[in-house]
Amino acid sequence: MAAAKNATLRPGSVIAMTMLFSGVSQGFGRFSYALVIPSLIHTTLHSVALAGTLGSANVGAYLVGSITVTLISKYFRATTLIRLGLLLATSGIFTFALSDSFGVFFIAMALAGFGGALIWLPSPGIAAAAVETNKKAWAMGMTGAGIGVAITFAGQLSRYLTGLPGLWSWKALWLVEAGVAMIAVAAAFGPLQRINRLPSTPGPRPSATTPPLADGEPSGPSRHKVPGRTLLTAIYMVYGLVQGVFLTFVVTALEHDHHFSSGSASFVFATVGFFSIFGGILSGRISDRVRNRASVMGVAFLAMALACYAISDGALVMVIPGAIFYGLGVSGIPNLVGAHLGDHLPTHAFAGAFALVTLFFGIAQAVGPQLGGMLEVASGSFRLEYLLLAGVATIGAALSFALNFVGRGGTLP
Repeated sequence: MAAAKNATLRPGSVIAMTMLFSGVSQGFGRFSYALVIPSLIHTTLHSVALAGTLGSANVGAYLVGSITVTLISKYFRATTLIRLGLLLATSGIFTFALSDSFGVFFIAMALAGFGGALIWLPSPGIAAAAVETNKKAWAMGMTGAGIGVAITFAGQLSRYLTGLPGLWSWKALWLVEAGVAMIAVAAAFGPLQRINRLPSTPGPRPSATTPPLADGEPSGPSRHKVPGRTLLTAIYMVYGLVQGVFLTFVVTALEHDHHFSSGSASFVFATVGFFSIFGGILSGRISDRVRNRASVMGVAFLAMALACYAISDGALVMVIPGAIFYGLGVSGIPNLVGAHLGDHLPTHAFAGAFALVTLFFGIAQAVGPQLGGMLEVASGSFRLEYLLLAGVATIGAALSFALNFVGRGGTLP
């Protein structure tokens, strides 16, 4: 069904907005926190473990947000969830930028995390609904690319702000991000209102015995079977653990263990963000063409494993390629998971199903930063931590390749 029949916005405009929303949700509201951890420890927190606690507050609230989306997505439009999420996430970013108290930091990170879930979970489905069926994964990849754009922007901006004195070395970054988030809020309450109704069936058409559900009618994963959903959930949980720890501590690890300057560590972070712009798009396009989401996902996990090993080693000749590999790999997996769901679900069921899978992703992310901070305190280094992450990412690759056997004699549900 053509998008023009359901919206007055062009597909390109819809995708551009979902890129902006996802950038605020994840690139600013979560991942840019890694850039300010060293300055926060130096000026305010004075503890890696407390920094990990704040990271866990963010992803823990994201988990609660995922549960909320699972419960309410059948009753509210995706655009309504995004608007509410943007208001909460923007409030969190502003609050964090204007505070210097751990308690307020905690609340701000929780607001950003909860709001981020409300923004991110419906966004890929909206992007996929704006294009033809054979471009769904590409559209989801474009939405995820917004996260990479935001990470790149934040990483480069951080390099220029490192010379600012005291608290301003990190406050200025979050104030700029809050300003961009306000632009996203304006777009959500302005142009986004021109989406009148999402297409009801971008995925497989219902059978003759199963009438299509009306837009807004209660629905859920129980009405639609997704092969390999258990294995897919495990894959996304592994991904959440690797992603949550890697991006939270990569800047701190490079500065603390390998004596990178703040500018050089921020450059590595920006490199991850820059190449993540293309990773999601490429993986989506490739998987659309070859129709093998699982194998593309397995390759992405292997790229992440190599990146984790490179950070553990710390040599510049390995760290830069590692940042490239990580960027290309990390941005592909969410949209491939989403595309696997989208292959079997109509749009009105997508947000709830994606949120349900994301619950376990959120659990891993909530636990990861806290465990990472504690492991660093115990060992005095991030080297062991990143070696373990390499192993976990390799397990993710094995699980992804195993997804190929579901529906071909495999027995997993």
